[in-house]
Amino acid sequence: MGLRIRTNVQSLTAQRHLGQSRRALEQHAQKLASGKRINKAADDVAGMAISENLRADIRSLYQSKRNANDAVSMLQVAEGTLDEVTSIIVRLKELSVQSASDTIGNQERAFLNEEFMALKDEVDRIVLATEFNGTRLLIGQGDEVHQELLQEHNYPPLEMQVGKDYIEPPDHIDARNPVNIIKIDFGKIDARTEGERGLDLGSATNEDGARIDSKEDAQQSMARLDRALVKVASYRSTIGSVQNRLTSAERNLGVQIENLSAANSRIKDADFAMETAGFTKANILLQAGTAVLTQANQFPNAALELVRSL
Repeated sequence: MGLRIRTNVQSLTAQRHLGQSRRALEQHAQKLASGKRINKAADDVAGMAISENLRADIRSLYQSKRNANDAVSMLQVAEGTLDEVTSIIVRLKELSVQSASDTIGNQERAFLNEEFMALKDEVDRIVLATEFNGTRLLIGQGDEVHQELLQEHNYPPLEMQVGKDYIEPPDHIDARNPVNIIKIDFGKIDARTEGERGLDLGSATNEDGARIDSKEDAQQSMARLDRALVKVASYRSTIGSVQNRLTSAERNLGVQIENLSAANSRIKDADFAMETAGFTKANILLQAGTAVLTQANQFPNAALELVRSL
């Protein structure tokens, strides 16, 4: 092979390999620094697309899980009020039994009736006051409720988004059992003393409502209070069943998040054992390439030695 100085092929070859080693070292360093195998689309075009779709699904499922937990909190607010309504009705029944006895007179019955009416007012007050982010929970369809109380109200049935998608028609509001939504029909839960779906006790201003200012009225009120207790118990059972369903949905979402996160990790996250080995290899090649390039750059000096001998 001739000795030439205008083109140092050995140096060009060493430079090419040195550049490859440098790029490989940079890539491994980037992956080690970020913890990701895919930092840009060029690293893995198909993997990037799949990973981004999985990331969107995981984030959506996390929000669905929070939605389920928020819905449970909402139901607990409603159930807590119904628990207090039950306690009040029990007290009303106790007052009715007391007033129905002839061991007291009409004057005492009037006193008892004052407490009876005050407690019925309290039932209506706490029912109207029970809300979650502006939605009144225990007023049924909201008939005869002041509109000022319904400015932020979501009308029933309430839809809890517990899936990452919304698909028509399976998720339509008229579907019996939607795929990505759990419906809560608070329209059937009316704990007011009056109303079509109410407790049928009559408000404190209703002369035909339950009262105990006479023995006969007290005796008749007992059955109405028993029916009211059964109705409140049915409301609480409805709320409890939906709460258990939401708890199951939340657990299932947790499993989905775990498995999708594992799948996304296998696609996008860096394998540190492999990347550190690749980094070490590239670093050694870079050092070796630098040394070889230094030597290749010395080859033209041999031609100078021949020139000097002339």
